[in-house]
Amino acid sequence: MTGEAALGIDVGTTNVKVVLVGPDGALEATAHRQLRGHQEGDVGEQDAGATWSAVASAIREVTGSAPHVAAQVGPIGCCSQYSSIVPVDAAGEPVGPMVMWTDKRGTDRSLELLGLPGAMEAWVEHHGIPPVGGGLSLAHMLHLQRDHPELHARTATWLEAMDFVNLRLTGVAVANQSTMFMSQLCDNRTLGVTEYDPVLVGLSGIDADRLPPLARVDEPVGPLRRDVAADLGLPASAVVHGGVNDTMAAAIATGAFTPGRGGLSIGTTSVLVDTLDAKREDLDHELLSMPGPFDDTYVLWAENGIGGRALEHILLHVVHAVDVLADHATDDEFARLDEALASVPPGSGGVLFLPWLNGSLSPASSPTMRGGFINMSVGTDRACMVRAVTEGVAHNLAWLLPHAERFTGQPMEQLAFLGGAARSRVWSQVLADVLDRPVGPVPHADWAVARGVADLARCRHGLIDRAGLEGQVEPEALYEPIDENRAIYAAHQEQFVAAFEALRPIHEALNS
Repeated sequence: MTGEAALGIDVGTTNVKVVLVGPDGALEATAHRQLRGHQEGDVGEQDAGATWSAVASAIREVTGSAPHVAAQVGPIGCCSQYSSIVPVDAAGEPVGPMVMWTDKRGTDRSLELLGLPGAMEAWVEHHGIPPVGGGLSLAHMLHLQRDHPELHARTATWLEAMDFVNLRLTGVAVANQSTMFMSQLCDNRTLGVTEYDPVLVGLSGIDADRLPPLARVDEPVGPLRRDVAADLGLPASAVVHGGVNDTMAAAIATGAFTPGRGGLSIGTTSVLVDTLDAKREDLDHELLSMPGPFDDTYVLWAENGIGGRALEHILLHVVHAVDVLADHATDDEFARLDEALASVPPGSGGVLFLPWLNGSLSPASSPTMRGGFINMSVGTDRACMVRAVTEGVAHNLAWLLPHAERFTGQPMEQLAFLGGAARSRVWSQVLADVLDRPVGPVPHADWAVARGVADLARCRHGLIDRAGLEGQVEPEALYEPIDENRAIYAAHQEQFVAAFEALRPIHEALNS
């Protein structure tokens, strides 16, 4: 098997990324496709069929660009964003849209469960997260089951996005403890479980026959369907390995299994990643351990909330807006980002950006919190605002970092950085300065999560060993904190947290 290539699939919230990795471990081809969703009030949906079409199209592009490598593909790995449920029928076809992690429906159904005797204690002890809804998969399944009985009657099983893609690849509907984490129906005190927790399933009232069977996290799903293999330009002998969520793929991609190194991902959201050896929870700061990609390791769950999406929003709707006021359209809104950031001194002229455009998550959760710019003056221009956004995202991470380190019991002495934001050398420096530790973008940072799940599949397929998988990631550059920037960012950090506390009751009144 030493001569086999690998395929990695990363299904995000706004795009799909696919990478083809050669037998020697080199990145041979990449492709991406945009994904469109519908967000209105509590509703957050995406066309599951269109998601699969995007995956298939991206795979065809990479196999078509390197057919000699594609013909050698053995393992295939898929990861995705999570807490997004696809209801499918017995033939594997979606019977409704994917209910995304941004969808808040079913929260009322979840909160009803908290009134059951012993429910709160059972969920925290067994799983880690109480049934609070707010976008979690359990809430989505309860919503589909109880509020859409006609759709529920046509549903054979509920699948997370990565398991849905694997179903389309193999014809097999199966999940694992990793992919079903947000169903809140597994006993996470033990790793490697292949059955749902009967206590939690009973308390939830979920129709257990709609839950996908659980395989071991390292168990293959199966070979490609022959018709799918022919359509995608892949060998029918290729094996699809069990899915993982994108946080776990990021742990692989950043080398977070290495002592002293943490992972930092800034894509649509900002996430800190590290590993630990036991189930823990810190509900005050929204920190949890979730089952990792191996049956002896947990991964830190520390979702910081909107990250790169905040910058994208400001660039698209403020800097390069097309509206009744003017047409400022550009082919690439990020093209002059570093030039703009470098034109503004650290601190953005005193402007603070609060990045909670869709509520806040860890370390202080509030669904009603919102963001914005504060301390603007007549001297504030667009470049100041753009730099303030990058600093605001960094300040939110700096607020989270000490809580995460206390939770895992180990320092993140260096942060390996991936995601679209890692393309910016100035933003990398801002992060190093605000977080006050070295930050290093990983090679091919835009593709690192897809590459990480491809490498995990290579490991599970026997092409590389675990030591090689965990130790192969090295940042392509390392940005050290600049001493003279420490004082201004420390002062801004204090006021950033103070702004959250001061504005929280106002946003609760406006948005409750």
